Amino acid sequence: MCILERYYAEVLNYISRSIGCREKAQNIVQEAYLRLLNHTTKNPDHNSTQHRALFFTTAKNIVIDHYRKNQKISNDEEQELIAPVDYEPEKKLAAQQQLDLLYKSIEQLPQKTKQAFVLYKFKNLSQPQIAVQMNISVSMVEKHLATAMMLCRKAMNRK
Repeated sequence: MCILERYYAEVLNYISRSIGCREKAQNIVQEAYLRLLNHTTKNPDHNSTQHRALFFTTAKNIVIDHYRKNQKISNDEEQELIAPVDYEPEKKLAAQQQLDLLYKSIEQLPQKTKQAFVLYKFKNLSQPQIAVQMNISVSMVEKHLATAMMLCRKAMNRK
């Protein structure tokens, strides 16, 4: 009996618990067993007193290799599914049309409402800063912004 056979059942139980599938664990442990057997055959002078630890480590490394291989495949599949959606001509055209519609609705806003909206959304000014710049009250800025958002939302929903 080979020294590795003594630890086969122990390693199999450990790997089975790790991955949750006895059949896959058997394949992994068998692969680890063969790797170690080949190693000891090729290196007869190698006297390892740590056969058990080497068997466990080899089996765990095979599990990790399988996991990494499966992760790479699923990530590649995800990228294939995700990437084309962003580059579909229909989606780009629809987004551009919506953006054009938004710009048109902003252009149609009353002058003061448009000015407050542009300062708030595009220049990132706070409401008090807009009030100072436009020489109006903060509550008036709030009313202009509310009006602008309501009119833009209505224009976007009409599409």
